Amino acid sequence: METGEKRKTGYFRKYSYFDSDFPFSIRREIDLPCDYNESKRFRREFWKIIYIIDGFGEKLINSERYPLQPGSIFMIHPEDETTFNIRSEHLEIYNILFMPELVRDGLRELQDDFDFFSIMHWDLKNRERPRERLYVTESDMEIRRIVKTMEREFDRMPQNYRSRLKLLLLELLIILARKGNLTARHQATDQVVNYVDHLIDAHYAEEFRLDTLARNIGIDKSRLCRIYRAGTGQTIMDSVRIRRLNEAAELLTSTNRNISEICFASGFNDLSYFYRCFTEKFGANPGAFRKKFIPDNQEKTK
Repeated sequence: METGEKRKTGYFRKYSYFDSDFPFSIRREIDLPCDYNESKRFRREFWKIIYIIDGFGEKLINSERYPLQPGSIFMIHPEDETTFNIRSEHLEIYNILFMPELVRDGLRELQDDFDFFSIMHWDLKNRERPRERLYVTESDMEIRRIVKTMEREFDRMPQNYRSRLKLLLLELLIILARKGNLTARHQATDQVVNYVDHLIDAHYAEEFRLDTLARNIGIDKSRLCRIYRAGTGQTIMDSVRIRRLNEAAELLTSTNRNISEICFASGFNDLSYFYRCFTEKFGANPGAFRKKFIPDNQEKTK
């Protein structure tokens, strides 16, 4: 956030947008640049698909920025903090709002190679997010047809319109899943490696569990490990260990903290294992390594 202002977050409740017995709504809206700013973000109690009809700018989702242009489509998690940077005179969009239970029964029957639909298994009570991955893609004629049909059914409410809207929403989600799966097949290695490396860099000092990591990314643990090794030549846990050792080396040469503190601060929970790994990587134990960089009269701990 470039302005330096304290961020504020608004919250939208589901009862303001649809009936409890039919948790779905589609709205065509026109937003102006003055309606949004980076210091005001929004969360919601429901899922949202945003379809850009006209205008351009940026969609801000948590700490990420995505370009907006006609045809862009975004699936937004309830806990995502979002806003717009509108760089055109206005932004015309469809907001498709829904709760997962509306289509959950239909989703259970679908094949899902890359676990796209696990984003629907979200429990508001425990506040847990099933994954970090966002779904951002470009629309096509098929998606445009579905969205316009949704709008017409919702506005006119013909006979059995609710049943048809359920089917249309399920169809839209299937198409988004196919697009996501196609992208994943073409770019799986780079995407997975980059994402895992990002998580390692951010969370190296914490407990790192492969089953949790695989579940958050949405693919099988064995497949995750194969993809990462194919892309890097080493295992995920090798990368975690190397990141921790590099952090320990930095702390040894830039602080006076004792070696035990540095061991645990770097993510290791066994001092002897830390010594063994450090010596193997750097050719000297932590104390000897520190002496190479800190004069004896400045060294306070070994």
